[in-house]
Formats: sequence, C-alpha cells, structure tokens
Amino acid sequence: MKHFTILVAFLSVFNSCSKDAVVTDNTGYYGKWTLVKMSGSIVNSETTGSAMEWQEFYLFNSNGTFTKSRERNMIKTTISGTYVTTTHSDGLYLELTYPNDSELIGSCYGNQKEILYFRDNNNLSNTWNSCDGPGLEYKK
Repeated sequence: MKHFTILVAFLSVFNSCSKDAVVTDNTGYYGKWTLVKMSGSIVNSETTGSAMEWQEFYLFNSNGTFTKSRERNMIKTTISGTYVTTTHSDGLYLELTYPNDSELIGSCYGNQKEILYFRDNNNLSNTWNSCDGPGLEYKK
C-alpha cells in the first residue's frame, strides 16, 4: 500500500507539471467536446473509441449553459445545467452545476457539481479520477 501511495503522489506531481499550452481564450471551449479516452486507476487501463464503457459528449454554449449526453447499453441519457469558468495557476477550469442529481455527474463530492479542466487547447479532462472515478478525456 505504501508503494501505491508513493506511485499516486509521483504521478500527480508529474501530471501537474506537464500542463502547458493551457487554454487562455475564454471562447475556445464553446461547442461540442466528445469523450475519446477512459482510464482507470490501474496502470495501462486505457480504452478508446467503441471499446469504452460508454460514449458521451458535452455541448458548451456561450450563454453559460451546457448539455451532457451519454449513451450506454444503447440507452441515451441527457442532462443540462449551467457552468462558470475559473482560472487557476495551472489553467482554465469549468465548474458545472446540475439542477438535480444524475448518474451522469462525474464528481468526488456528490453536490451536483462537476469540475473539468483543460490539459491543453485540444484536451478537456475531468477531476473524477482523483477519487477513484475513471479518468475521462474529451476532444473538440
């Protein structure tokens, strides 16, 4: 367990140091962002394309609203909400707020909020993996 903790700490530090070319244009995120990669907490557990457990996308509108849609086992689920942007030292974050609880919310906190961040101009990622959820990566 001690080795696992050290590995997680190392990967967290390594990942935080690799964030470059972060989105600075607050309009660059408008539009559709499609899930392209899922990863688990086990090393080399990435899946892409049709091999992923589900397919999903976000659609960010310029008026501060978004729609999230997921298709899993041929069942499509959609929910909409609002978002705000926040800028941190490592880049731009999107804080999504949902109107009610939903299985689509990928969050560590259970408070109808979801946090996404830009790894760079072309990659949007979730923060759910910091609490044993899947790592999800989206591309525009």
